[in-house]
Amino acid sequence: MNRLQISLTQDQYDFLKSEAFVTGKSMAAVLRNLVDEAIETRRRQILAEDPIWQAVGVAQEIQGPTDVSGNVDKYLYGQAEYSARAPRLRLAAEEGNEYSTN
Repeated sequence: MNRLQISLTQDQYDFLKSEAFVTGKSMAAVLRNLVDEAIETRRRQILAEDPIWQAVGVAQEIQGPTDVSGNVDKYLYGQAEYSARAPRLRLAAEEGNEYSTN
């Protein structure tokens, strides 16, 4: 744990002291719990506001093949990656010196 010295308003101090008394915890433990709750609330807020989560489930109603990720070449190029044409495609991709700026 890290030590921290802070200044509180009288209201903040009174609240913290009261919560510590009611819960039977130290003021430091109460403050740590409050900070943990604030962190969790902020994380949920950040996730809720992230636009990527709005996309979850968008394509759920679309009908189509369910093996696309494993057969991407088949669906994009009409054949599987392990076909006879694949080695030529790999070879062309490996010879990238024509793109060099040297």
